[in-house]
Amino acid sequence: MLTVETPRKNAGALRRLGALPATALFRRREQAAPPPRPASGIECTMRGCSNHTAEPCAYRDRRQRSCTATICPAHGISLGGVAYCRRHAGTVQAIGELARDQSAYPDVDDRAPSLVDWIARDLDKDIRRLLARTARPGESVIADDAARLAHDFHRHARWERSWRLVEHTGPILTVTLHVTEDDDSQLHVRVGTEAVADGVPPWIARRREGQDVEAAIDISQRQLFYRYLEETISEAVARFRDRSDRLDQ
Repeated sequence: MLTVETPRKNAGALRRLGALPATALFRRREQAAPPPRPASGIECTMRGCSNHTAEPCAYRDRRQRSCTATICPAHGISLGGVAYCRRHAGTVQAIGELARDQSAYPDVDDRAPSLVDWIARDLDKDIRRLLARTARPGESVIADDAARLAHDFHRHARWERSWRLVEHTGPILTVTLHVTEDDDSQLHVRVGTEAVADGVPPWIARRREGQDVEAAIDISQRQLFYRYLEETISEAVARFRDRSDRLDQ
């Protein structure tokens, strides 16, 4: 059996090291703080912001028109390392995979895709739950995960999000929210072939009139608006099922 002995001249040193706390032997290397962002000299266009570290919003639409907003890091949103104002970050996120194609970008002043996507995301769980409750054996629910561009019979463009109750033969019932490019403040709701609701959301109406309200009032108005949409859609789905039940008899 081979035994390796520690040389005596190192033994004392090892004993001394063993007596030291671990923090004395291993210290974290301090991470250097990132250098402060140099001032661009451009003022942020966000209301009430006086930062001069702004950059132009990177949004450019299909007609090669650019957003005129300049935004500082505190008020901009970075998507894939590209800085956008909040409005156009919402547009890019709303159109999903279409954002890969520059020619698919909505007009720079078009709020339709972001509005319909915002409302659809807030209603998504409730509409899925509603359709799932009414589903019969063999039926399932599928839904859009982004706003998509569609056109009516007159070739008028609109952005929409839909939920579909389907079976193996195809769709049974579709719930659709859409906002047209011609009027990008008006929401339209359709259940099957029936137009069941349309109107301007309260926060859009207030913006048009230049009104500011307390946060509690804003929340209350939004809740009432969404409750109205949920109840209207639920009643329309019930009517559809009632009609289909009578036809099956």
